[in-house]
Formats: sequence, C-alpha cells, structure tokens
Amino acid sequence: MMMKWRLCLTLMLAGLVTACASTTPPSNEYLLIDADIMKVETRATEDMFVQIMPVSVANYLAGNEIVLVTEEGQVHRSANNLWAETLSPQLTRLTQQRLEKALPNVTWFGGQRLPAEAIALLNIEVDDFYADLKGMVHISGRWQLMSASGVLSASETFYVTESLTSDGYAAMVQALSESWFNDVIDPMANNIAQTLNQ
Repeated sequence: MMMKWRLCLTLMLAGLVTACASTTPPSNEYLLIDADIMKVETRATEDMFVQIMPVSVANYLAGNEIVLVTEEGQVHRSANNLWAETLSPQLTRLTQQRLEKALPNVTWFGGQRLPAEAIALLNIEVDDFYADLKGMVHISGRWQLMSASGVLSASETFYVTESLTSDGYAAMVQALSESWFNDVIDPMANNIAQTLNQ
C-alpha cells in the first residue's frame, strides 16, 4: 500500500514538473479602433431619440478567438490572437459612438432600455467579420431601422471585401476596423439621416 502511494506521489510530482517546464506562447489581444472618428462628417436631422440594440453576431464569431475562414468554409480559430473584448459589445459601443458623431441631433440610447421618447429602433446583425487565407477581409450582414410601433422605416444589407495591405493579425484588425466604419457605418448614417428627415 505504501509503495503504491509513493508511486502515485512520484507520478504526480513528475507531472507537475513537466507542466511547469512546458511554456505556452503569450497571447496577443486586439481591439477595434475608430481612428477617424474626429474626421466624421456630420449630418443634420431633427432632434430625436433612437434606441440602438446590441449588435448581434453569428455564433462562430461570438468567442474571443479571431477567426480566419477558407473559401471552403473551414474556420480557423487563433489560440494566441484574441479579441480583448468579444465582438458584439465592441461593435455596439463603437457603432453608437460613430453614429453619435455623425448624427449629433439624435440622442442614441444603448442596450435594452426603450425610453418613451424613442421614435425608432436600430437593429444590426453581422454574419461575417473575418479574413480569409488570401488576404481579404469580409464583413456582411444587415441593418433595420424600425419605428417605435414596429414599422420598418429603412433596411439595407451590407457586404464588404477589402484587401489587406500587409500580413499579420494587427493589419487584419485595422482593415476590419476601417471597413466597418467607412463602408458599413458611414453609409448607414447617411441612409438613416435621409430616412429621419423625410
């Protein structure tokens, strides 16, 4: 019995030493950055209140891993290159900040709060937000602006592809950021301004 116990203890210590000796590479964490927010063109509208719902992302994008997708649909998740914050709250917060800058006469309410004064609700769904193995970023999805009574006021789908200017995850994150703000949110702001001014 004592021999078995010593053998177990020896094996446990050997396992601990082996675990301590193996090194895991450090992970890199990234956030989307709206580098051009101070240069955003403002659009005039009446003073009004709009609720922006949390941006919903497809399930395969919901984790912290940054993903690459092949043409065949094979998903590669990076174990060492991660989002510092999951995509949904990042996209929601940054989108609201950009819309507040672009449409300053609109008071944007985030989250699930629906103030009595709100005249509309903005819903954004993201299907794709990744790079492929050929150096292209892909963003796609749709948005809807609905009245407080549930009537659809405006709706658009978006599909953006952009070439990476250099290799690496930092370049990928920068390209995704620029494409999201310049090719998705800015046209959305124009469309919302036109709709609210009708």
